[in-house]
Amino acid sequence: MSPNRPRWLAATALVLSVIVSGCGSSSGTPSAATAAPAAATAATATATTAPAAAATTAAVATAAASCPTAATVGAALGITVSNPIGVSGGGGTKLPAGATGLACDYRGTGLNVIIELIRNIDPASIALFSSKFPVAYASVSGVGDQARSFSQPLNGGKDNEGVVATKGTTLVAITATATPASLAQLEALVSQLL
Repeated sequence: MSPNRPRWLAATALVLSVIVSGCGSSSGTPSAATAAPAAATAATATATTAPAAAATTAAVATAAASCPTAATVGAALGITVSNPIGVSGGGGTKLPAGATGLACDYRGTGLNVIIELIRNIDPASIALFSSKFPVAYASVSGVGDQARSFSQPLNGGKDNEGVVATKGTTLVAITATATPASLAQLEALVSQLL
């Protein structure tokens, strides 16, 4: 595993979190863990948080079921990846009313692909994504209504690459770390998913 891979995964999760927090507001309802009195017993705390953990696991499984298939991603990028893992994000922060979001993580041998799909969101949100790119972005023509990409070399001849695009109120972002895929392949997959 590349030493930059965990950092890039964390940065990508942060981008989704920033999008979610920048576009929505917190529900104001405390979680079961913070609502429990400090004097509660460990058994009560475990019983209180177990349903929340089960709900999170169910949400991640549902998200993974809604993700593009591994075959779709693999064929588009010329790689072999695992079945998608739904990534929960936002720390309880909600998307704007009516918006829905999904983050999918695909792993392969020494590589990683993350796809984020958000529907019913302000197209200006593309700026939040591209502001978190590790290097300056380039505008991309012919992909959605607007698109931006980046490419950052890693050690050993590998690259981090990403494309974010909007079409109407749909936003798709793909980040590929240490894959042989070209930006053109990422752009084609983004276009397919828009």
